[in-house]
Amino acid sequence: MNQPTHLVEFGPAWPVPPITVDYSDRNAAARQIAEHAIPHLTPVLAEKGRPELADCFFQTDRDLTVGQFMWVDLAGGKAAQFCPARLSPVSAEGSGSAR
Repeated sequence: MNQPTHLVEFGPAWPVPPITVDYSDRNAAARQIAEHAIPHLTPVLAEKGRPELADCFFQTDRDLTVGQFMWVDLAGGKAAQFCPARLSPVSAEGSGSAR
């Protein structure tokens, strides 16, 4: 990976502001994105009648170009994907912890 810092922009149907994240540690980045987004997602998911989906994680493709939230119920054999996001590399000089 050439540039570890990425701007994460969420789909227009979801009220989550963009965030800039250092992806040099993918697990830490996914946790940071979830901590940022879940407070914004929770009321929307509750309104849709699916509050349980707020217990989710953020996943990306291998190339760090797209991502989404994923909810999995292993015992119930159910899963859901929602809140797509676009990831774009940014220069370290122009990045902050959140935007």
